[in-house]
Amino acid sequence: MKINILLAVIFLSFTLLAFSGLFPIPPMERIGSTELNGDGCVCHSLYENENVFVWVEGPETLAVGQTGLYKMFLAGGPAEAGGYNVAGRYGTMGIADTLSVWDYRAPNELTQAFPLVFPTPDDTIFWPFEYTASDSSSVDTIYSCGLSIVYDAIPDSHDVWAFGPKFPITIIDDVTPVELIALSAAMKNNTAVINWRTASELNNKGFYIEKLNIKNQNADWEIIGFVEGKGTTTETSEYSFADRNIAAAKYFYRLKQTDYDGKYVYSDIVELNAEGLITDFVLNQNYPNPFNPSTTISWQMPKSSVVNLKIYDITGSVAAVLINERLEAGNHKIEFNAEGLSSGVYFYSLETDNLKLVKKMLLMK
Repeated sequence: MKINILLAVIFLSFTLLAFSGLFPIPPMERIGSTELNGDGCVCHSLYENENVFVWVEGPETLAVGQTGLYKMFLAGGPAEAGGYNVAGRYGTMGIADTLSVWDYRAPNELTQAFPLVFPTPDDTIFWPFEYTASDSSSVDTIYSCGLSIVYDAIPDSHDVWAFGPKFPITIIDDVTPVELIALSAAMKNNTAVINWRTASELNNKGFYIEKLNIKNQNADWEIIGFVEGKGTTTETSEYSFADRNIAAAKYFYRLKQTDYDGKYVYSDIVELNAEGLITDFVLNQNYPNPFNPSTTISWQMPKSSVVNLKIYDITGSVAAVLINERLEAGNHKIEFNAEGLSSGVYFYSLETDNLKLVKKMLLMK
């Protein structure tokens, strides 16, 4: 651990020395390591290495003033640890992690404060960063450079680097919202499946799925899930979400589309009628079984009824009473914790107004 810290300090020292400004800089000298501001990581090795692979991923279209989240990837080379540099010609670069810094002489270029370790030489590592679009041009470019090093904290020819392909970004004046062209909800067994489709997306973080029971319209909408968006794309995208094991009732569903900057908009509301969903009274086998010390007991009810759920031991004595109350029609489940009970066979009995079901389970400690 102490060796790693020492190596990191030495690596940082070299990095900061390159950007320190302690030495005179000729007026026309390029600084940094990207093709925009420099000539690569030449303090390690003079030329690019074809065994190092560098690339950038992120939104290809942004509106003026909009911020996108990007990643610069690095693979190949010695792949013991790595460093990176990224720069934007017109836009503003932003730090998105605790491993990056920027120099006052080149605020449009980011670099690492500490090397990032490869889990194995076959892995790919990446650094996240932000880019905010400027109104200086309708097209901007992100430049990248990746350094794959032997983790000995000594810059030499064993450390190799390469430039990444130039990453173009189209800058538009007007923000085009996410264009939602279809939204539907349908039943499949005991699951409500919500499907939707977008024609295009811009800065789309994703969709929160919200549900409201039609019997209780004064209640708040319930967030039941989140589906990640595509960021920015002009292609049609398909999405789906499954609301599993719902009770028999009518429901409203809607989407809360959210941007990376926190702005959001609601979709239209779709209604789903699941009142005739459940026709039989079913007591399911507990899961897991055998168990230690907890297991889940679930059942479905076609109509409202008083439910009495008890646990019995092998002698017929009541070991626990889990439920004794009226429940609405639908799917139900409860967790049974057998802490304090001895190993062995137990029975769980579910009684309603006119029905009794019993199943066996095994507690193994």
